[in-house]
Amino acid sequence: MIIGTVVNASGLPQARLMAASVKRIMPETTIVVCLVERYPVEPLPNIDWIFTAMDISAYIGFHDFEGYMFKFNSLQCATAMKGQLLSYLLKAFPEEEQIVYLDPEMYAFKPFSDIWAMLTYYDVVLTPHHLEPSDPWDCSREIGTLVDGTFNSALVGVRNSDGGRYFADWWVKMTSGDFHAQPNGLYIDQPYLNFVPSCFHTGILRHPGYNLAFWNLHERCRELYWVEDQYFLTDWTLLHCANFKNLDGLLDSCMNTFIPDNWVYAQMWKSYKQELESLLPWHASSPWSYDYFYSGEKISDETRLRYREAQLYRPIEINPFTLANETQF
Repeated sequence: MIIGTVVNASGLPQARLMAASVKRIMPETTIVVCLVERYPVEPLPNIDWIFTAMDISAYIGFHDFEGYMFKFNSLQCATAMKGQLLSYLLKAFPEEEQIVYLDPEMYAFKPFSDIWAMLTYYDVVLTPHHLEPSDPWDCSREIGTLVDGTFNSALVGVRNSDGGRYFADWWVKMTSGDFHAQPNGLYIDQPYLNFVPSCFHTGILRHPGYNLAFWNLHERCRELYWVEDQYFLTDWTLLHCANFKNLDGLLDSCMNTFIPDNWVYAQMWKSYKQELESLLPWHASSPWSYDYFYSGEKISDETRLRYREAQLYRPIEINPFTLANETQF
């Protein structure tokens, strides 16, 4: 079994925490990190392999890596590299039949037995953002999901089969930024997953105990309990993994809105933050290395957009990191 994740340097503490939680309950699992930085880092506890994004792109034969990185900001690059990491793992580890991508903010509590079982039959396994529809008068959540994607890319399982490899290669191409009218949401990778159930042999994991996160805390099937030193959800469903992404404070906000009196979740979130804080001193804060031209000038969002647009109409042979914000593409 292999679990992979994508981070920049600032996300290494979260990746280490995710890896430690996985190794604690699934010790035979191999953990692979794709580091989206120019320079490699030293080996880290509980992480078996750390490869740079450039290493991975070169291995799978992806062309014009520098131009690819220049198109996106840090968050967009991390999401776009998920497909490349899966493609790499499927090719570089042919003896491994089951590959799972996890976001670094994920934390495992129980073995992923349901995912492993599904990957013996399906080529791809996806987790929906929601398992329950909202009331008709409150459809804002569904409208937002239509923008960001029906399925959440923080957990994607792939079988090492012809169909699984075809899916990963397709996802790489779709998130390359080489097409008009790319998705406008924060996550450029997720909307394409809407097509996967109809185009690939796909299993949809509807188990509420996987990917508990801020966007589904309101669901009745995901009320959290602590019984006999284990986390359970509604109807005695075991919690297998939680997603502690707190983008723009959304986890804190959703906790206050939907589960203000659930002390179990509050304590779980507190414990996670304490574990994470214990790792922060080992990783000095640093700017994203692909946020700057070689000259040291910071790349503006407007420059990235202009470059992305220009490349749609004609090839740009020069390495864009050698240029400057005032360059006319």
